[in-house]
Amino acid sequence: MSIWVYGMYVFIPLIVSNVLHMLVVKKACFAGLALPVSANLFGSNKTWRGLLLVPLLNAFFFTGLNVFLSAFSWGASLGYGFLLGLAYVLFELPNSFLKRRLGIPPGARPQRHAFWFAVLDKSDSAFGVVLLSAFLFGFGIQQFLVLFLTAVAVHAFFSGLLVLLGIKKNF
Repeated sequence: MSIWVYGMYVFIPLIVSNVLHMLVVKKACFAGLALPVSANLFGSNKTWRGLLLVPLLNAFFFTGLNVFLSAFSWGASLGYGFLLGLAYVLFELPNSFLKRRLGIPPGARPQRHAFWFAVLDKSDSAFGVVLLSAFLFGFGIQQFLVLFLTAVAVHAFFSGLLVLLGIKKNF
């Protein structure tokens, strides 16, 4: 499978899953799961709802896309989708941990080093997803770099678009 086809497999379900998650948060759906994983370590915005919902949604959409592209078995597509969604949310946690240690409140934009935190915000989950992809599918360093840089660019583009649409508060 070409890196671009694989990129579609990864990016499209993750984009849809994350937008739906943002809408769930905005509409306060599944409020019982909106409990922080650890408010002390990661802040109040990293919740069990996101940790569970994003991987489940991603498994669903990854498998749905696989109906059209037919690269994986049904079971494998569910598993890959779930793992990629889980990698996405888990690799956001170290960034949140760092911000809490620096005294930056959950959801706030840091005053100092704002550019570097924006870069970190757009690359943390992308790195996790691409790292897992390289492990699962045997990508080489060149494929890893292409997919990573593309993932960061796609993440930045959609973050800006979601801010313009009023779905997301900050870039």
